[in-house]
Amino acid sequence: MSNSHTIGIDLGGTDIKFGVVSPQGKILFKGVLSAQVDLGRDAILANLNRAVERSLAFARKKNITITGIGVGSPGSVNLRTGRIEGSCPNLPQMLGVNLKKRLSPRFDYPVFVDNDANVMALAESRFGAAKGFKNVLCLTLGTGIGGGMILDGELFHGSNFAGAEFGHMTINHKGRRCNCGGIGCLEMYASAPAMVKETKRLLQRNRRSVIHKLIQGDLDRLTTKVIFQAEKKKDSLASDVINQACAYLGAGIASAVNLINPQVVVIGGGVSQGGLGFIRRIEEQVKKRAFPSATKKLRVVKAKLGNDAGFIGAAILCSSAVG
Repeated sequence: MSNSHTIGIDLGGTDIKFGVVSPQGKILFKGVLSAQVDLGRDAILANLNRAVERSLAFARKKNITITGIGVGSPGSVNLRTGRIEGSCPNLPQMLGVNLKKRLSPRFDYPVFVDNDANVMALAESRFGAAKGFKNVLCLTLGTGIGGGMILDGELFHGSNFAGAEFGHMTINHKGRRCNCGGIGCLEMYASAPAMVKETKRLLQRNRRSVIHKLIQGDLDRLTTKVIFQAEKKKDSLASDVINQACAYLGAGIASAVNLINPQVVVIGGGVSQGGLGFIRRIEEQVKKRAFPSATKKLRVVKAKLGNDAGFIGAAILCSSAVG
């Protein structure tokens, strides 16, 4: 087996996940750092540097050759320049930042940058739940909602690197204003923050929900993990929130299914950790809403690579480019 490996970095709205990955997609080392987005652009960039440094320290210790650094970032990323050029509502500090230029002078390796959902789609199609399929829609459900598409076996970017912005599909033209400036984006109804916000609203009118006990009365402790935990305890409020999110996601995915007719829809990100029951409910909504001809053989599945998909995909992006 080749001793040449790549570093993959997944920049998210909350955390930076990173690792050293083999050409076969095997993770040799991985870690997580807080993105510290509240501290601004310089803090985010400093943490990206730390992620690379920790990965390189592991590689030196294990005598592993590193051939490049790949980064998956929110936003529309210009593949040629490495610059985040648009649509970055959950990390607005990074809009206009050229990650390739920021990282290349510090680390003497080729740097490759793409959208975070795109690299997740690349990883799942190469090594994960979409392996063997040529037409794939991948979604990441977390702080935001990202989308990546594989069409006829190729990663789709669009004419200006802004393709597959699934989270900013309009599902309510008179709805909530999104962080991107749009109205009624799916992200405002089915992302982790949207689910938490809806739960907080309902908790004000429901004092019997088990969620009050789980968070010990502190709303700052409320997360989607708590909401799914409450549903397992048969909490009706939690079920209502989750079912509503599934309905919104089903509506959005059904529209995409009618448009591109994928073979498989892969759902990843932190919210997907709600389990197979969550995925099955989304699938039911999709098949209820989309054309029967488009859903005849459609599979809706949970991402196989989990929260590692982003940095694995970034590493693949890099190894594909250098190899």
